[in-house]
Amino acid sequence: MIFYKILRYIVIAIICLFIAFIALLAYLFVTQANIKQVNYIEGCESDETFTVYCNYQNPEDLAVLPDGRHILVSEFGAIVPLSPTNVQGNLSLLDTTDGRKKNLEIEMSDNVWGDPECQRDNMVLSPHGIDINERLDGSYQLAIVNHMPTETIELFELREINDAWSLTWRGCVNAPVHGYFNDVALSSNGSFYVSQMYDKNISLFMLAVLDNTKEDTGYVYHWRRQNGFERLVNTDGAFPNGVELSDDENNLFINYAFGNKTSKYNLMSNSIEASFSMNGIPDNITVDGDHIWVGAQDHSGLDSLIYCGVFAKDVFEDPMINQCPLPFAAYQLRQSDLSLVNSYKYSNTVMGTATVALSLNGELYIGTYHGDRIASVELSKE
Repeated sequence: MIFYKILRYIVIAIICLFIAFIALLAYLFVTQANIKQVNYIEGCESDETFTVYCNYQNPEDLAVLPDGRHILVSEFGAIVPLSPTNVQGNLSLLDTTDGRKKNLEIEMSDNVWGDPECQRDNMVLSPHGIDINERLDGSYQLAIVNHMPTETIELFELREINDAWSLTWRGCVNAPVHGYFNDVALSSNGSFYVSQMYDKNISLFMLAVLDNTKEDTGYVYHWRRQNGFERLVNTDGAFPNGVELSDDENNLFINYAFGNKTSKYNLMSNSIEASFSMNGIPDNITVDGDHIWVGAQDHSGLDSLIYCGVFAKDVFEDPMINQCPLPFAAYQLRQSDLSLVNSYKYSNTVMGTATVALSLNGELYIGTYHGDRIASVELSKE
């Protein structure tokens, strides 16, 4: 009898939680969804605003190669709880001279840059945030946040031979047991900074709640080969996302996605010096001289769940439409004080929900975590 009473209470609790979840989704859909700004994006064709480069898998992050011609593309898969499982992705190149997509050859080698305890025997990757920096010895290093088969930072040497770029694996670093990373910023000495976004075991429901409450969910780590991971004080915030070092490596720029702000963290004083707030979701950061660019979704994280997440199939009737159409923005900020220089906002175009804005040769290149294309726009026309 007692067993059946306990079972009944469990069933009732599950039903109540399910009803609460559905009620929350209904509330979010009515109060926060950008319904009037969302249209289908069919096909992959340029328009009067954007030139698009097609056949990419979720080009979530972009980084300029040393030649100033090619862009390295992190082709994102998926992460939990936004997906039931992590999904494999890829690394590729965009040749900005002719718009071609190029494959990258990857060669395995010894682990000389990472943690000797971290080893792998294949190149199955689920890349997320990426960064490129020149090491003190003159070689070029690439770091990627990787979610498969385990949570790691993967380290590669970028090499150019006969006008063709390739990667040589130089090691990896296992994440802490509770580690769940988003983006990485490389130092010239081979150390790196990485954002711990939230607890990997968090539920989709709780993630939606935290987007509303703006509670701290993560922080930034600093990894050095001799010391391992060390948590940076005063970096706690609501969903730390993109991170990027200043050219002099004295400051770290941090995006807090749920906190709706970009912050400048002084690595000498271990303190936040300045912040820039926005209505949308700041994602990745790129450095451009005295400025930084912040790619942002110009909507709420809850809109993302409805239109770009697990519920998108209920919104978009055509399963072949895989470009999330939500509005997005790019913010150009001064490195010195994060004051706004320019902002560019887009909706109802051939591109949707941006994660990164990268300035190169007069063009602004836009990537996304949910789509099949990269887009570019001439800054002189904006």
